[in-house]
Amino acid sequence: MGLWNRRMIVVTGKGGVGKTTVSAALALGCARRGRRTLVATVQAKDRLSPLLEVPRIGPHNTPVLPNLEAVNMTPEAAMEEYGLMMFRFRALSRLVFENRFVRAFLHAVPGIDAWALLGKATYHALETDHDRRPRYDTVILDAPATGHALSLLTLPRTLAELAPPGQLRRDGRERWELLADPERTEILPVTLLEEMPVSETGELVERLRGELGLPVRRVVINAVPERTFEAAEVEQAVIAGQAPADHPLIRAAVWDLHRRRLEDEQRRRLAALVELPTVDLPLICRGRLHRPCVERITSALEQGIPE
Repeated sequence: MGLWNRRMIVVTGKGGVGKTTVSAALALGCARRGRRTLVATVQAKDRLSPLLEVPRIGPHNTPVLPNLEAVNMTPEAAMEEYGLMMFRFRALSRLVFENRFVRAFLHAVPGIDAWALLGKATYHALETDHDRRPRYDTVILDAPATGHALSLLTLPRTLAELAPPGQLRRDGRERWELLADPERTEILPVTLLEEMPVSETGELVERLRGELGLPVRRVVINAVPERTFEAAEVEQAVIAGQAPADHPLIRAAVWDLHRRRLEDEQRRRLAALVELPTVDLPLICRGRLHRPCVERITSALEQGIPE
């Protein structure tokens, strides 16, 4: 079973590397395969709807395109929905989550808000209808940046091991089994070919695979610029006197070659740090991205990650 058939895909990485863009591209790819897909973000500002060119996405699951629903989760809405989904009755939900022992535990490990967000997303990855068929074939979680994402992904195991006996502990165990199952779940780190994102990605992958034992199979390298100039062509043009060294095109070519060498250095560092296959996504549509740009990124993902 490949990436396009996972029940749960968690997209994470350093802030600013394009996690939401990759999540949107994955969502389009899954949806056009006929998979009923939910893409869930945890952002204060809705960045997903402009990418998909759909109306503003709110805190409740909403159909936005064929086979695709989206939600921008908030702790308050997620807590209410998650409690109702798990305990069926509002009064019972409040009884559990307002219990002083449960609340004290959740606030310490790192919090009830985080569990509500992850609980809602993972619930939908496990959710079935009356005929026991999955409501969604794929749930894509556009997770927070690296540090918060690691805390979020650790929480189910903590609950399974340390929560007071009862529904919350059972729920944590079920969610941890989902996240740790390589057949159902894939954690997908996203990075740029820059020093800090590459370093943070190396640390992220080490903790995900080592400390947590979660399934990471590849790393996505986002916004890879097109290689405009070939070094040999530039050098030959200068040597042959076809273009002066201070010509604007030659200066642009020299800068492009310098940038390329820096990117190649970071690519080698990344390979040594993570020892995983990588998938390149092109830098396209500079500035604000719209759905045609995201669809081109989807095509690049499909080429880099076959069925």
